Order: sequence, then structure tokens, then C-alpha cells
Amino acid sequence: MDACDTQAGVSFIKPGDDTPVTAADFAIQGLVAAALKDQFPADRFMGEEDAGDLRGDAALRSLALRLCNEHGGERSEEAFLAAVDSGLEPPRGKGERTWVLDPIDGTKGFMTGEGFVIGLALVDADGYALLGVMGVPPEEESPPIMAAVRGHGLRWWTAEGTAPVTYEPPKPAWAARPELSAPWLISPQKASAVCKPFGTLEPSVVCCGAMIKYFQVAAGRHVGFIQYEEELKAWDHACGLICVDESGGRATDAEGGQVAFDGRQFAVKGGIVCASRWAMKGQRQALLKAARRPGTEPE
Repeated sequence: MDACDTQAGVSFIKPGDDTPVTAADFAIQGLVAAALKDQFPADRFMGEEDAGDLRGDAALRSLALRLCNEHGGERSEEAFLAAVDSGLEPPRGKGERTWVLDPIDGTKGFMTGEGFVIGLALVDADGYALLGVMGVPPEEESPPIMAAVRGHGLRWWTAEGTAPVTYEPPKPAWAARPELSAPWLISPQKASAVCKPFGTLEPSVVCCGAMIKYFQVAAGRHVGFIQYEEELKAWDHACGLICVDESGGRATDAEGGQVAFDGRQFAVKGGIVCASRWAMKGQRQALLKAARRPGTEPE
């Protein structure tokens, strides 16, 4: 998608989190939703966006539909809008699996050419991730797509996505030399004022969104990541957690428990704590301890 198209398609700033939405967000959601319905008709679909704003903005609707069409998606306007809105389907209560999509995590980075992720996960009837895929188009250090399947590890793919490729992330210098400070990540960034796993060592700043931080940890570039919030949205995290886990790292709540994505929004004790495969036991314990709120320390 051309930069001029995506930047011209900003529709609004989301209330509550101050993130922009572009025509590309809607186009990707419509494209992916329709493809999943065709391939996996028994599964439910959950997406971040809905078509309400498209229906109220003819120019934005036309641009989003054109982008979807250009990449093989729905050609009729009503079919496209229905595909976008299918991401709002409530649970059926029949033990179905659910696909969870964030069409663009880090839209600010998408618009400025910095980091952003297209993320898709499949969760079981209890909300536990079965697979996750993260695509990072601006990625240059590694293949831009990582895909994880529960119990089967993580594999890497080229942008074309035709087949997995052989790639092993290099061991970071901080893992080979314990005297070096290991870089870490936190979201929101301002939480570093109270969440300090490594004393005075400040977290890295990586734009934009949570998913790119999971990608960094799964790739072994950072020792860990703390999502220092207890009320979260499923599409921002489901694919990231399983990618960290299947890369050989660990991703849990602040008490070391498994995270379930049991709704569009979900609660997690102390937030989410990820540790790289290269993290030493003491580093992971420091991350977990820092994420726990006062008064919740285990006895």
C-alpha cells in the first residue's frame, strides 16, 4: 500500500487511547476477515475495527474498499463493510475457536515509517492462544514474519510468505557477557517511573505499540518486556505472547500464571511479563517482581 494512500486515509483519533485509524486498518481487516471465513467457516473472528466510521465517511470508505480490492479482497461495498463488522461477533457459546486480528498495531509508526505490526492469533474456546503470526514490514535485521504454533516452536518467513526460511536470531552481546546491562522494554513508557526491574537502568524506547515489543523479545534483542496495565485488549497481545513462548522465552502474568484472552478486553494480574530465551533466572524474577503491585507480593 502506498504511503500517500495510507496517510490520506486517516479517519479519526480513537477516544481513550489517542491512536489514529487509517483506511489501511479497515482494508486489512476486511481482507483478512473474508479470507478466514472462507477457509475456516466454523471459527469466530474478532477484529479491532468496526465499519461504523466507514459508513459515515464516503471518502474513507471508498479508499478502504479500493485498497482491499487491490489486494484481492471483497469487491462489493456491502460485502466489504460486512467483513469488517464481522470482527464484532459475540461468542457463540459452542466451544468455537476465535481468530483475533490487529490490522495495524502501531498506526503512528505505520504513518511515519517506523515500527508497526500486523498481528493475527487463534485462541481456543478457553481463550488460550493456539497460534500467532506477527508481520513487521519495516523489519531489516531478520525475516519480517514470525509464526508460532503451540508446542511446535517459532518459525520465520519472508515477506512473500510462501514458505518458512532457516533463520536463527543471533545471541545478543548482553547474554554472552553478564557484566553488560540487558536492554528491556515497558508499556506505557511512563510506567518506568514506578516499575524498575533493573534499578536505574531505563527501558529502551521502541515505536510503536505493544506488538513490536513482543517481536523484539521473541527475536532476542531485549531481555524482557512489561505491559504494566491490568485491563487490556486481546488483539494487542494474543499473538505476541505465544510468539515469545514458542521462541523459547516466557510470557505470563505478573504472578507467573498463564494469560487467557477470554474477551475483547481481558484482565491480567499485574500486567504481562515477557522474558527472552536468553534471560537468566534472576532477570526474569526481577521483571516479575517489578510488575507486581504493592501489597501483592507472594508470601
